[in-house]
Amino acid sequence: MTRRSCALYAVGIICAHLLVIGIGLMVAQVFRTLMHNRLKKEIVLVEGSRVFESWKTPPPPVYMEYFFFNVTNVKEFLEGAKPEVRQVGPYAYREYRYKDNVSMVENGTMVSAYNTKSFVFLRERSVGDPTVDNITTVNIPAWAVMTQVKDSFWKATMVSVWMNSFGSGLFTTRTVDELLWGYEDPLLARIAPTNPDVEKIFGLMYKKNGSNDGEFVYRTGQQNYLDYGRVVTWQGQSQLTFWTSNQSNSINGSDGSAFHPLLEKNERLYVFTPDLCRSIYMEFEKDVEVKGIPAYRFTPPRSVLASKEENPANEGFCVSPKECLGTGLLKVSPCRKGAPVVASFPHFYLADSKFVNAIEGMSPERTHHQTFLDLNPVSRQAAAHQTYVSLNETIFPVMFINEVRDIKESLKHTFVSCNMHVVS
Repeated sequence: MTRRSCALYAVGIICAHLLVIGIGLMVAQVFRTLMHNRLKKEIVLVEGSRVFESWKTPPPPVYMEYFFFNVTNVKEFLEGAKPEVRQVGPYAYREYRYKDNVSMVENGTMVSAYNTKSFVFLRERSVGDPTVDNITTVNIPAWAVMTQVKDSFWKATMVSVWMNSFGSGLFTTRTVDELLWGYEDPLLARIAPTNPDVEKIFGLMYKKNGSNDGEFVYRTGQQNYLDYGRVVTWQGQSQLTFWTSNQSNSINGSDGSAFHPLLEKNERLYVFTPDLCRSIYMEFEKDVEVKGIPAYRFTPPRSVLASKEENPANEGFCVSPKECLGTGLLKVSPCRKGAPVVASFPHFYLADSKFVNAIEGMSPERTHHQTFLDLNPVSRQAAAHQTYVSLNETIFPVMFINEVRDIKESLKHTFVSCNMHVVS
């Protein structure tokens, strides 16, 4: 065989290989396109679709873990010392959630539902008995009432007299069960008969067991797969009224229980949560694996709870100039009947260092206190981390919550974890 024929033979083999590779790439791309088009059609919130039943009754079990900050130096703090707290928990509960009163609207392009949740205590996942274990923390009802009457000398004096007669102080010691699910507060009981907006029972999760947050209306994703699970209205409103700008009052994204298929890393995911009275956003951080399933990790950046100076878009969340608390905190009093309630990440993670330094016992760590969603880019169920806080002008930690959604190997879902932080 001549060199020329060898060269032609070699070139022929290379060309053949390139042709095979090209055909293979074309087939793979066509197959991927067909699969994606099929997913877009099948992952819709309509009766008979492959996801509708699991959307109404999510199969992966959800566990809520409550952690409290026990104040260990009340006397010294009242005398001017730096407050000291010790984290106690978890107290774990199995959360059962399902969509109730589900109905199709707008010719099947939308679906309305109520998100009902109930909780059952799990001793084997907890550090103790919530009906026995005591926590010393700030007296949130007292702080809330004093905040309401601070501009009236007469009312403030009356509240002070009542508190002295009841033996109520700025701090209280209650069982975990009472702090979570409610107890009758003597000050609230005194006020309630004359004020229909005041209830005599207070609890961080009062009326949250076996209840819902009102009606949600969602896009089904039938017209556009990117709209799958997107919240259209909440409690009949397409726009909130708590904040001072249209952007801040916007209801964006899903409710956090489901996201559209075929996620991209460059997307900004929005989640609307009634507990925060607003929508937040998350951005891609890294690729992860959850029980062998590839996932994208999305997490809220610092800008979500940044100060208006750091992120001017957040100025709408300032109810007044005095209520812009700085990076890492969100005052949610407007949707809590004026109570001095603030939201943050646990241990003031991503917050200004002054909040961390003001309380002995705060130790923010990315590993333990970061909020995140691990999402399979093709599938639709989520895993999340979130955080909430309650406070007055002294940023005092009360509680945070870690939400974990277990994913069974047989279910190709993803995984969720969530945090809440309460300060007063």
